[in-house]
This record gives sequence, structure tokens and C-alpha cells, in this order.
Amino acid sequence: MSETRRGIIVAGHWIVDHVKRIDAWPGPATLARIEHQQMANGGFAFNLLADLAALAPACPLHAGGLIGEDGNGRFVREQCRRLKLDTARLQSSAEFPTSYTDVMTETGSGRRTFFHSPGANEHLSEAHLRPLLQIPARIFCLGYLGFLPALDALASDGTNGAARLLQSARAAGMLTAADLVSARNPRLREQVLPCLPQLDILFLNEWEAGQLLGQDVRTPVSFHQAMELAKSVHRLGVRGTVALHFPEGVVAVGEKECLAQGSVQLPAQQIQGTVGAGDALAAGVLLGRHQAMSWPESLKLGVCAAAACLTSPTASDGLRPWKECLELEAKFGFKPFV
Repeated sequence: MSETRRGIIVAGHWIVDHVKRIDAWPGPATLARIEHQQMANGGFAFNLLADLAALAPACPLHAGGLIGEDGNGRFVREQCRRLKLDTARLQSSAEFPTSYTDVMTETGSGRRTFFHSPGANEHLSEAHLRPLLQIPARIFCLGYLGFLPALDALASDGTNGAARLLQSARAAGMLTAADLVSARNPRLREQVLPCLPQLDILFLNEWEAGQLLGQDVRTPVSFHQAMELAKSVHRLGVRGTVALHFPEGVVAVGEKECLAQGSVQLPAQQIQGTVGAGDALAAGVLLGRHQAMSWPESLKLGVCAAAACLTSPTASDGLRPWKECLELEAKFGFKPFV
């Protein structure tokens, strides 16, 4: 990774979350009352960039993806302007709508139900993202692998658009990273395998690791179990480090080291939601690596960013400058390795 490069490129899913709180989940042909609603960022690219903008406002941040020329698309661009993101290469389509999710949260139980419209994300192609490779950034990050059909589609030589983009980013001198999503995909392994040799960092959780490995992973998992899962994923061919996060913390497995970091012992009454916590952890780790922090320091920043995320019901509103996130360690401490 060139020391003259600066900034982080994030490409992939752009989703607008329409978050609605309802009085109760309705039965068939009955009515529920919407008590509160708001629009918020969703999807890997939107979440990660919003998190990074909160953690480090001075860091150059570059957006890549495909949105529609519609109301949700205008919301995306308005939020990007507010966050001071570079959107010169964020593509728009008059043909496909911006992806969105209706998030229904039941008052009292907190139970959440999701209605998702994939929209433009399903049509995001290699050609849409190639212009990003001209940016002299330090990190190129793509997500979610296995959930972007046009990029995941395998060519006759066994590669796909995602793998070729990551290879080109590496050749340009960037550190490469990618994330998975907790959605069932029977072809996940064959779609992700071509990308692994091109990745310096792969983010995933314990359930996603099980899907990739073809294992039925029962939760919760211990640190020992998480470490074994990460080692097994690394043996699939990951070039760099596997960062596997789970409620108790995160483990990082590379060629030469295995590290573990407990999550912040945040009091239950301060937890407002878990949406986006994995993306926040990835943002903290990536910022740490961008700032030349060690892996232990980067993992600590990752779990502190995830804890800050938990204090809000939305994916990113709980994030704050990275030094303030680190103060959560002194206030609450970390969970032990068990």
C-alpha cells in the first residue's frame, strides 16, 4: 500500500431505509398504526461511508455504486452532500429505482420486520465501478459480496467482476477489503472464492462464515469457536486477514497472527438497536488501518465504533469522532475472552 495514497473508496450497496415504528404487528386484513417514521442510510456503502464521515470528517471518502433518479436517490445525494462525500463516480439510472427497505419495528417487543426492494443494486456492474480505480486512495472496499448479482456472476474462466475490480485495485497500490451480508445464498462460496486471493481484509460474522464454509453454526459462539471459524475461512484462500465479528467481540486471523478483542460492555439500557453494528466495526477497523494503526489498535477502534452504533436505532446516527468512540473503553471496559 503506497504511503502517498490517502482516502477510502467504498463501493457496493446503497439502500434507503424507511424506518417505521408501529403499535403492533397486524394480522391479515387488519390495520396497524404508524407511530413514528424516518428515512435513514442503509446498505454497505451508504452505512460505511456515513460511519467513516462521523469517525474522521477530514478523511477523503469516495462513493461508488448505482442509485435511481427518484426520491430515494435524491435523499442519497442530499445525505452525501451533508457528509461531504465525493460522489463524482456514484452512478444514477433512469431505468432502475434506488434500492430501499421498509423496516417495521413493533413498539414494546422491538421486533423488526424487513421488506426489501433490491432495485438498482441488482444491476451494479464492473463498468459502473471501474472509474473509481483512478482515484489515488489508500483503501478500496466492496460489499456485499454474494449479494450483487451482476458483480457476482461467474465468467468461463472462473472469475467475476468483483474479483477483477479487487485485483485492479491491488495492482493500483490500494489495500483491498470486502464484506459479506447475512442473507442465504446457495452459491455464496463459488461467488466469493475468486475474490479471496485479492483481499487484504475480509469482514464477516459467525453466521456468514458458516454459510461460506457450508457449516451449521449455532449461536452464540465463544472466542475459541470464532477463532476456529476465522482460521477455516482464511484457509479458503484469503490473501490477508479475516476479521470475524460476533456479539462478544472480534477475531482477526492472518498468515502470521491470530488476534482477539472483546466488545465494549455497554449497559443494556443504552442499546437502542443493532442495525449497522457490523458495518460500524468495519469502519473503525478500516480507519485504523488507513491511519497506520496496528491491528490490535484497529480492532479496539472497531469494537468501540460498533458500541457507539448500538446507542441509536439507525445504522449510523450513534457514531461520533473516533477519539470519542475510544473513550467508551475507559467508561465501560471490554468483555473478557471466554
